[in-house]
Amino acid sequence: MIYYIAHWDWILKNSRSDIVKELKNDFDITGITPLENHESEIKNDYFQTINWNYKRKKLLDIKGIFNLRKLIKTFNNEDIIHIFTLKSLIIFLIGSLFTEKKGTVIASITGLGYLFAKSKLANILKLLLKPLIIFQINRKVDVVIFQNSDNRRLFLKFSNFKNRVSMIPGSGLNLNNISVKESFNDPLKVIFVSRLLNEKGFVEYCEIANLLKEDSSFKFYIAGDRDRGNKSSISDDQFKNMKQSDHLNYLGEIDVLSELHNYDVLISPTHHEGFSRIILESAYIGLFIIANNIAGTREVLLSMNSGKLINDNNVKDYINHLKNVKFELKEFDTKKNRELIKINYSIESISGKIKEIYDDYI
Repeated sequence: MIYYIAHWDWILKNSRSDIVKELKNDFDITGITPLENHESEIKNDYFQTINWNYKRKKLLDIKGIFNLRKLIKTFNNEDIIHIFTLKSLIIFLIGSLFTEKKGTVIASITGLGYLFAKSKLANILKLLLKPLIIFQINRKVDVVIFQNSDNRRLFLKFSNFKNRVSMIPGSGLNLNNISVKESFNDPLKVIFVSRLLNEKGFVEYCEIANLLKEDSSFKFYIAGDRDRGNKSSISDDQFKNMKQSDHLNYLGEIDVLSELHNYDVLISPTHHEGFSRIILESAYIGLFIIANNIAGTREVLLSMNSGKLINDNNVKDYINHLKNVKFELKEFDTKKNRELIKINYSIESISGKIKEIYDDYI
C-alpha cells in the first residue's frame, strides 16, 4: 500500500489527486488527512481515505500528533509512506519518535514555508525544531523530493539529511479542460491569485494597485481566500480594507483552469515558493507574468517567454513593467511555452518521475 499524508486535505486534493488518478493502474494509494472541505473529492479519488483528526489551525496539535502516531504503528515494511509539505513532515517526525521504522518514507518538500520565513517566531521555531529534525530525519526518511535547488540547499544544510535526494519540479499540471487566452482586454485586467497571506506578497500587490489606481489602463483583481491556520494570513482589517477598496476587485476563490483566461497579467510578489503552480498555469493559459525573482518562480520564467522577473520585490519595478506591458504583448507567443510545459511539467511527466521512485522500493 502507498499512503499519502498531509495535514490539510487541500494538499491532497490540489494536484495530488491528479497524480493518484494517473497512477491508479499501478498502485493503490490511501490518503491520510483531516477531512475538512474536500472530503467527497478525496474519497472519490483515492483508493481509501483515513480521516486524520488533526487541528491544523493550531501551531502544534498534540492530540493530533498522537492520532498520527497510532496510524504510523499500523504501517507494514512493504508500504510506501509519502508525506507532502514540510509541516506535515515535521509532524510525522514528532509522531514517530521512539517508534520502529516501517516501510519506505518519502517526503516531498513543496516549499520551505513559514519555518524559513524572516520573522522572530520562525527563528524560534527553527531553533527548537532543528535538534529534533537532525535526530529523526535520517532514521525515519529514505527519500526527500525537492522542487527547486535553493530549497534543497537550505534544507539539506539545516537538517543534515544524508539519504536519497531527488528533484521533481512542481506537482504536475493537468492540461485537460484548460481554457486558454485568445485576446487581451482593454483596459488590461491584472490579477493576484493566491491564499491571502502576507508572505505571498499581498501587501506589495495592494501597494501596486493603490499607486496605479488613477491609471485607466489597468483594472486590479484579487482571487483567493484567507488561510486562518497560517501565521502569515492577512488580518481582519486587511481583509476588510481590501473588500471596501474602490480600486481592488475581490473575486474570492476562482476556478483557475476555467476562469483565469479572462485576465491578462499575473502579479506574483511571493516572498518564497517551492515551485509556483499559479505561474505555471498562467504561462500555459497565456497571461503575461511579473514575479518576484526567487527560486520557485524564476525556473519557469527563465525557461520560456512568459514575462518579467523583479529583483528584491521592488514595487516601483513592478509598476514600470506594468506600464510597458502593452509593448511586450506585441511579441508575446505562448505556443512554445505550452509545448515546454507539456513535456516538462504536465501531470503525466511528473507522475512518471514519481513512479520511477516508487518502483525502486516496491
